[in-house]
Amino acid sequence: MSKYRAAVIGLGYIGLKADIPRKHVPLSHSLAYRLNPHIEFAAAAGVRREQGEMLALLAPETKFYMDLDTMLSEQQLDLISICTPEHVRLELLRTVLSRSEARVLFLEKPVATTVQEAEAIAELAKRYKRTVVVNFSRRWSEGVRQIRQAVVSGEFGTLTNIHVRYTRGIGNNGSHLFDLIRFTAGPIAEVQVVRQVATNMDRKDDPTFSFLFSLDGGVPGYAEAFDDRHFLMFEMDLYFDKGKIELLRTGDDIRFYTASEHASVQGKHLTLKREETNLLARVSLIQLAVEHIVDIAQYGAAPVCTLDDGLCSLYVADALIRSHQNSGAVQTVKRIEK
Repeated sequence: MSKYRAAVIGLGYIGLKADIPRKHVPLSHSLAYRLNPHIEFAAAAGVRREQGEMLALLAPETKFYMDLDTMLSEQQLDLISICTPEHVRLELLRTVLSRSEARVLFLEKPVATTVQEAEAIAELAKRYKRTVVVNFSRRWSEGVRQIRQAVVSGEFGTLTNIHVRYTRGIGNNGSHLFDLIRFTAGPIAEVQVVRQVATNMDRKDDPTFSFLFSLDGGVPGYAEAFDDRHFLMFEMDLYFDKGKIELLRTGDDIRFYTASEHASVQGKHLTLKREETNLLARVSLIQLAVEHIVDIAQYGAAPVCTLDDGLCSLYVADALIRSHQNSGAVQTVKRIEK
């Protein structure tokens, strides 16, 4: 088959710089496109000349542009990654959708700065009949899929409690966290802020909160925030009536426990049933995402992560802001209207 022509808009860390120098597995959109045998990495747009110089180290055949309109007029594209800061997304997508026939857009999270902007982006995608895939990267993790399957199948019984720990903002890491909970356990229905924790993301107006929450089915949870100036953290514990699942080290390790009788102590205790380790070193999640995008373009596969999924994370963040502004009052999370 002929190759799909792809471009990256935004050559910051996730767009390009994560792979300079090269790591054990690809981390950037640029290298994932460059290595996929079904894709011609045709073009990339940045805002500084040194980005073009870095791009040449990674993909010398890819044409670099500092003017988006010129790139869109010169290049016939099938796939476009949007890796710009979220505050410019709405206007940028208006330009891309009106000037390009690209069938699939691969959008970095969070989708936008506000719920209103994200909903406007969703309306644009609907009007132009384009497929938008949001990069909540853990949706491509085999370990996370195992967690989801264990919950759905009832392998460890009924889900009773959730405890998550995170750093770096409700928009940055928080958006991943909210989607991880939604993907594995179900959508968050209500939130209540307990306190705000200072982090490096405060300078970007991305607050970090410890908060209580409940899922649609009433399962309670607690999200505990930490200061990223001490260390980074992204962890989740799911508690069941017959076991427990732990996601540790930002998803690198996952442990599954079953409740069983202890040999010398009365009552049931948690026993390790199986574990997955070093998941992030085994495979590139961004490469898996790009393979999925090719499947969407070639076979019409259903997206693993949609624009609606991106909206849902923003709805949680918006409810947290409202709770904080109202002295920690319980706030209902908006639902997607079908």
